[in-house]
Amino acid sequence: MSLFFTQVKSQVTTRQAAERYGIQVNHSGMACCPFHADRHPSMKIDGRFYCFGCHVTGDVIDFTARLFDLPLYDAAKKLAADFNIQPLPPGQSTPIPKLPAAVIERKEEQRVLRILIEYERLLEKWKEEFAPSDPKDENWDGRFVHAVHHLPPLSDAIDRLFSSDPDERKAIMDSIRSTDTIAQIETILNERRQEVKNDGREKDRAA
Repeated sequence: MSLFFTQVKSQVTTRQAAERYGIQVNHSGMACCPFHADRHPSMKIDGRFYCFGCHVTGDVIDFTARLFDLPLYDAAKKLAADFNIQPLPPGQSTPIPKLPAAVIERKEEQRVLRILIEYERLLEKWKEEFAPSDPKDENWDGRFVHAVHHLPPLSDAIDRLFSSDPDERKAIMDSIRSTDTIAQIETILNERRQEVKNDGREKDRAA
């Protein structure tokens, strides 16, 4: 078994496995840890992995075993199958397990958290940039009004998703899924990104 483990680890890095299994790794080799409610990327992934948040660490087989809740040997077999590592050990015809429901749910929580956190930053910026210079002025900018109205419940939802127990997080996610809130937020964020992109082009032309 040790030779098989060595063969797998010599041909697949943890980063390659993470990206194959749906983990987004940025250019610095950092990713949101799939093993806890990670608000910002705290896991370093390369040949091995280490999370600065929950302090889990290990090699590519450890990562795959933890991600799919598998024994180490089954995790090594999965890697061998997914990355076409030959020769395969006996019994490789065993069906490869799908992502457990708990892992899928955690990935969705992290996706929603990333969207909400980006939206929170945008609203904080609007609240500061478009605040009325004169409190007596009744013609408040719509972006300021929007930020003041939506920031408190938004920040509360982020805090609860980040720190609550699994049952409460599920209740929050079910509530979010029952509406088109995330789709609406993504529309606002995409419009903002396009505005920034257009502003950059105008500045380039002006220069």
